[in-house]
Amino acid sequence: MRLGVRAPSFDLLALADTLLNSQLRFDHRCGALDDFAEHCAAVSTITPDRTFSAWAEDSVLASGVAINPAAAAYCLKDYQRTLQFIAGIQAALCDLERRVPPGPIRVLYAGCGPFATLLMPLLAKWSASRVECHLLDIHAQSLCSVQALVANFELGPISLNYHCADATHWQTELTFDLIIAETMQKALEQEPQLAVTAHLSNLLKPQGIFIPEQITLTLWAAHWDQEQRYSQQQCPADLPPLVEEFERHYLHCALELRADTVQSLQPRPDPRAIAVSIIDLGQFTVPDTIPTGQFDLIVGTTLHIYAGVHLYEYDCDLTRSYKFYECSPLATGQTFRVYYELTAYPRLRIDTLP
Repeated sequence: MRLGVRAPSFDLLALADTLLNSQLRFDHRCGALDDFAEHCAAVSTITPDRTFSAWAEDSVLASGVAINPAAAAYCLKDYQRTLQFIAGIQAALCDLERRVPPGPIRVLYAGCGPFATLLMPLLAKWSASRVECHLLDIHAQSLCSVQALVANFELGPISLNYHCADATHWQTELTFDLIIAETMQKALEQEPQLAVTAHLSNLLKPQGIFIPEQITLTLWAAHWDQEQRYSQQQCPADLPPLVEEFERHYLHCALELRADTVQSLQPRPDPRAIAVSIIDLGQFTVPDTIPTGQFDLIVGTTLHIYAGVHLYEYDCDLTRSYKFYECSPLATGQTFRVYYELTAYPRLRIDTLP
């Protein structure tokens, strides 16, 4: 792959300061991310691409889909997601600086993609003696791109280590103070976030931090079409809490995915043989307070990234709600069992019980 390493210089520290300043206008910070993406594309010759032709180059793994470098680069354009993750990671690093004895804070960034978007800007704010970074991605092209960007940004003094491997099977004797893994889609479908979390949680130091700290999937009775029309007309940063805008009824908390409890999620064989294995996430019954035929069954996704940094429903592509068409509209008294399928396309499954 040809790399355009002679691209003009870029002020990475100024970028980090802009992205971390929540007092600035949202569109100004988005513009800074666009400038970063344009520079990274010039250096690496990988252009962010959301088209089907880009996604067709994904790697299908036993535990989920690893999106290809061009598609991974495009995730930067999901601005609120990028800004919130960067804010959460910086807050975690600051806490670790106070917590970790003198010496390097060891960081693992799994699924870093070609621009290492969630970490790269922050490296300009940290001394070479205080951070040791390990970048893990299954695509060699992504790691080659990151190396070119590190050279272009003159980050050579920082300890940077590159590992080309599947994050669900990567083996190392190292343990980490901070692990960053954002390998997911809405409702934890398609990508291997759960499998990545389960595997990499074993590499976290006892007082270490895993980002995101928690991913929550909640089932609701809701008016799907109404919510979709509303969310498509709004800037994600301006969306008010959904509970203040729509009639919703809580049904069931399907999953709270955390590094410190993920090992308690015990897979078992799927009795219907639809998936290789499943995780049983409990059952619920539609209460008689919900009128038959008026509400859809949807799953909402929220992320607690770190400390006070969150991504709420409809903030970004990761937290858009998902409708279970086969279960909608809901009827009073219906009982459902919830599973998470562990396949090459992981996803929630809702089975209707007799």
